[in-house]
Amino acid sequence: MALLEVIALNARDGIAAQEGGADRVELVADMAADGLSPSPATVAEVRAAVDIPVRVMIRLADGFAPGNLDALVRRTVELRSAGAEEFVLGFLTADGAVDLPAVTRIVEAIDGAPWTFHRAIDHCADRAALTSIFHEVAVPS
Repeated sequence: MALLEVIALNARDGIAAQEGGADRVELVADMAADGLSPSPATVAEVRAAVDIPVRVMIRLADGFAPGNLDALVRRTVELRSAGAEEFVLGFLTADGAVDLPAVTRIVEAIDGAPWTFHRAIDHCADRAALTSIFHEVAVPS
């Protein structure tokens, strides 16, 4: 079954997406950087405003490198505490491989919540290897 996922930057966008028939919202900040993590306050506002699932972006800087992984984990925990229940993430190494340690660390921080590997997949050097790589990611039960 196909899902209609709509990007939202705030509660007003989320409401418009829901009223327009979206099945899910992808909540981001800073579209000029292709979408970064929103603030925890924005997550709480959007979650209170809509009844459809909200997938929250986990990314602190433009590009697909995780950057400061400790800061990224802290933000992930803050977003989870603000009500985020689903996530969008994806990290690559400098050579275009999936940054498995970074993905694993964030997946552990989201503590079993559903997640999507975002458009970093389009920039991955070996997309054929992705299926086996994702089976290696530790997903808490």
